[in-house]
Amino acid sequence: MKKILFSVLALLLFINTNAQTIEKLRCEYEEKPLGLDVINPRLSWQIKSVTRGTKQTAYQILVADSEANIKKDNGNLWNSGVVKSDQSLWVNYNGKPLESRKRYFWKVKIWNEKNKPTVYSDISWWEMGLLQKTDWSAHWIGKNGTEGKPPKSVELQKEFNLAKRAVRARIYVTGLGAYHLIFNGKKVGQDILTPGWTNYLKTIHYQTYEIAADDLSIGVNFITATLGNAWWSGGMGWGGGKFAYSDGPCRLLFQMELEFYDGSRQTVISDGSWKTRLSPIVSNSIYNGEVYDARLEYGKDWQNAAIMDDVENKTTLFSTNEKDQVNNKNEESEIFSTKNINLKSSLVPQIQVQQEIKAIKITEPRKGHFVFDFGQNLVGFTHLKVEGKAGKEIEMKFAELLTEKGLVDQANLRSIRPTDKYILKGYGVEEWEPKFTYHGFRYVEVEGLPKKPDENTLVAKVIYSSVPFTGNFACSEDILNKIYKNITWGQRSNMHSVPTDCPQRDERLGWMGDAQIFAPTASYIMNMNGFFAKWERDIVDSQHSSGYVYDVNPKMVVGGPSKPAWGDAVVIVPYRMYQFYGDKRIIEENYESMKRWVEYLNNHPNTQKNGIYHFQTGEGDKAWYGYGDWVPVETSPTKPIGGSYQFFSNKLLGEMAKVIGKTADAQKYTDVAKKVGDKYNEIYFDAQSKNYQGKTQGANLIPLSLGITKDTDRLAVAQNIAENVRSKDNHLSTGFISTEMLLPSLSEAGEHELAYKVAVQKTYPSLGYMVEKGATTMWELWNSDTEKPEGMNSRNHFAYGSIGEWFYAYLAGIKIDPQSAGFKHFIVAPMPAGNLTWAEGSYDSNYGKISTRWDLQGTKFILKVNIPTNSSAQIQLPAKGKTINNIKESGKPFTIKNKPAKVEGITFVKIEKDKAIFEVVGGNYEFVVE
Repeated sequence: MKKILFSVLALLLFINTNAQTIEKLRCEYEEKPLGLDVINPRLSWQIKSVTRGTKQTAYQILVADSEANIKKDNGNLWNSGVVKSDQSLWVNYNGKPLESRKRYFWKVKIWNEKNKPTVYSDISWWEMGLLQKTDWSAHWIGKNGTEGKPPKSVELQKEFNLAKRAVRARIYVTGLGAYHLIFNGKKVGQDILTPGWTNYLKTIHYQTYEIAADDLSIGVNFITATLGNAWWSGGMGWGGGKFAYSDGPCRLLFQMELEFYDGSRQTVISDGSWKTRLSPIVSNSIYNGEVYDARLEYGKDWQNAAIMDDVENKTTLFSTNEKDQVNNKNEESEIFSTKNINLKSSLVPQIQVQQEIKAIKITEPRKGHFVFDFGQNLVGFTHLKVEGKAGKEIEMKFAELLTEKGLVDQANLRSIRPTDKYILKGYGVEEWEPKFTYHGFRYVEVEGLPKKPDENTLVAKVIYSSVPFTGNFACSEDILNKIYKNITWGQRSNMHSVPTDCPQRDERLGWMGDAQIFAPTASYIMNMNGFFAKWERDIVDSQHSSGYVYDVNPKMVVGGPSKPAWGDAVVIVPYRMYQFYGDKRIIEENYESMKRWVEYLNNHPNTQKNGIYHFQTGEGDKAWYGYGDWVPVETSPTKPIGGSYQFFSNKLLGEMAKVIGKTADAQKYTDVAKKVGDKYNEIYFDAQSKNYQGKTQGANLIPLSLGITKDTDRLAVAQNIAENVRSKDNHLSTGFISTEMLLPSLSEAGEHELAYKVAVQKTYPSLGYMVEKGATTMWELWNSDTEKPEGMNSRNHFAYGSIGEWFYAYLAGIKIDPQSAGFKHFIVAPMPAGNLTWAEGSYDSNYGKISTRWDLQGTKFILKVNIPTNSSAQIQLPAKGKTINNIKESGKPFTIKNKPAKVEGITFVKIEKDKAIFEVVGGNYEFVVE
């Protein structure tokens, strides 16, 4: 009996040890998307196993139209059959046509490297949205006479009856500019500032919400929608926000569909039967804040809503001033019309409240003026809790800075003065927060409080687009940890439907150059795939008929054509998404638009004349060649940047063409890139000194990093950069573009110790200098503390946070393999430096969590690393002066009596350039180099 029991336990232990599980089933960019409108969605999953080397060799997917069918393993819509493949990401649904509104259930099983199948995964689902225009019966509605600069906020209300209990209820809704929806006294969903910012002239997103049965009432039900301006009609751009898609009115599109237990249906739509009135929100704009008069909540001046399906109006996207015509003279005039727009379901989660922060200090620098210090430069709004007499006004001013007297200083916000105001109704404790604005701030000055406040009087709510964090970094050097924290806060602060340049002043625009240089760092820290896929559509929606794109997207304020390194984001961002996530569809869907931009560069008159592109307006002393290496310490020549990014865009387009099977284009653009690179070197490179024109760090870094520099010259150019850094006492002198490039270029050229010295600097100019001066986010300028505040001086700007990529790829050692997309195969190459005794990093790839942790204990180097199942990696260990005899893994040597020993899951490759190189399969490892 004991033998039988022992055998059973041993068998169970064996099964448990060797079992694989299938987890994190995803459809497109989410686990269970609601309201999907992709007609051939892609399915992905992760595999978990404690056994080294587990990998998928085949899969089978079942998709059914009911949970009952999928539980019976009946894939009545799609049974993929057994597909021999290791693909576990982005498998295209290939079943029967999908229908609007329907929920589809799916599961998957796999076969491992021993050809053993798993059990099926847990069941997941996705639900389709409204796929056809004819699925919409709702009308755009609003209130006439509320047009303005900006338009008035309005409320819309509908009552309807239910005679029986519904078993299914969905709301499909959008608005212009933004809507806030209440159903039976409860906010619908957690999203705010919906439907988000798109190029409203082409595309408007709608949201889908499920209403729980418990929230429905037999009898009367109430819907209340409040409309505000947001990005659509609140005014954007410097000068206080003079540019807008519309002067209003604000409007709503609402469709609620209910299904009952007996199969009958009921639909509630926005139409002329709704009632409307002015909202208690007296005024609202993204820039200047919101004024709310609570006394108006009980007004009874309801009117019938107006149908606005055919409303058209001219936009004021760009300045019409004569002095601005140099950039805007070729803009195509456009009319906004609800008839012409494309309604699309949101790609990714919307903006939500992510965190609440209480003040760390409250002061009263002037009688009755209380200043709340939240200890962190953040983005969002505040929640007010107050009690007082009706008509009492509470005014809240927001800022990143304080004056010498301790009051908020809004000088660096330029033409706007962000202020929220709440007017009490006088009934007990009142709580309020704005619906249609957000602010970038650390400090709030509050005037008008009836009594001295405490930490609960005003609470800050942090908001940003609700995408998950995927990365983490930490090390033994505190200044790097503080810099990293500032980088993450800069990212949080500039993700509000689009990647904004700053969150606080009269701008907050989707600047292309800022985003493309930060994209790799951003993608380590958060899952940016869907977010950037959405933004790429904004870029494409805004593209000019000639092929050029705009500096800001969705297009607004800044006319085209876009400048070098800014416009090229249309090509670079999809390429980065493919690198990080293996997302091929972002290339496929946007390929023609990327191609049009590249052809614009390749066929530009300047290109035809000189054999290489450069941007230019004006002649002689008035010639301007674009933004250049924006706001550097030391200015580099600007003109060459046009040719460098022409090369890079052609190179990347050629690579992406190959990925999607366009072989002729792949060869064409690869050849053009080589031709442009040769011309660039001919014009701008001094072969004798091995410097590019200007001889600055930026001038040399850009062609070196983009791949223009010939292999025979790369080391010499990198050494010139290193010598320049040393001549500046180990400081950088770079701008927006080249800061991203500096540390990786030094590390790759054998100057890793120098790169580390630059990274940990605490004196000007450096990221550590910002920290030492009290920064809690990244600055726009290296010298934001000494530069005058007015003009251009944001204290919350993510661009210089691009250094974060070096933290992950070189210090923690989690690095993309250029030959493998989506971390299917990647490189782990941690590089100790300086006084570091340990560093760790993690990254949640689409295959699972990658993690590294290394420690130095005297002369011993220890690396713990996790490689996700169904992926593999190359491990590069620092091994200066070492041999394979000095290395063990999990206590096992690689040689026994000077003969190779087999270590499970590991293949020793070679020792080269002071690195011991191994290939490993999925699993957990601990390497020790002694």
